[in-house]
Amino acid sequence: MDELEVKILQLIQETCQHPSGSLARQKGLNQIILLIQKTGKLLRGTGIPDAEEALQETWWFFCRNLCEATSAKEPYNPDKSSVITWINNYLSYRLQDKRISYYEQKSKFDFFLEENEQIDPASLIPAPTEPRPILNEIQEWLKTNSSELKRIHIRYRSDVNCYVLISRRLPPETSWLDLSVEFGIPVATLSNFYQRQCFPRLLNFGKSQAYFDSEGYFDI
Repeated sequence: MDELEVKILQLIQETCQHPSGSLARQKGLNQIILLIQKTGKLLRGTGIPDAEEALQETWWFFCRNLCEATSAKEPYNPDKSSVITWINNYLSYRLQDKRISYYEQKSKFDFFLEENEQIDPASLIPAPTEPRPILNEIQEWLKTNSSELKRIHIRYRSDVNCYVLISRRLPPETSWLDLSVEFGIPVATLSNFYQRQCFPRLLNFGKSQAYFDSEGYFDI
């Protein structure tokens, strides 16, 4: 254990003596995060889509489970591993989740990534003479169903609803990190709500318009 890691461990012990939610606890957590970043030993997730979101989710986990177990089975235990190993272990799973999620969605929803996607007609059913204005139709669907979509929101935050999130994630999409800062809600909370409540409704609309087949793949 090098000198910086020793300093981090000492700061963890001091920070965890302060009550959860206190200003002293928060300051200590911020200092620990800065020192961990300074070590240069964190996984980087180079080339992994949404790696920054994975890191933000990891820091959220870190702050909630360093001193007491809030969302984990047990808090950080220095007798089992260094704090950097503990963090990297969690971060590696989040990065893997992001990679899998990205490529699963990309295979089904490529039309979100480019407004004017080109499709090889030789590999599909013969295409219509003009491309279907998918994005325009989605935006029209949003307007028509705005009242219903706005009723589906994060608890106690009617301003953070399916209408807003779907709209903001359409091209040119707003990143989850920017939305997190804007609404003051963790990335994980926003993303999980979107995946559970909003995205399935968008998928159903896509299927109803024959953008996808029954398995969720392109069928145009």
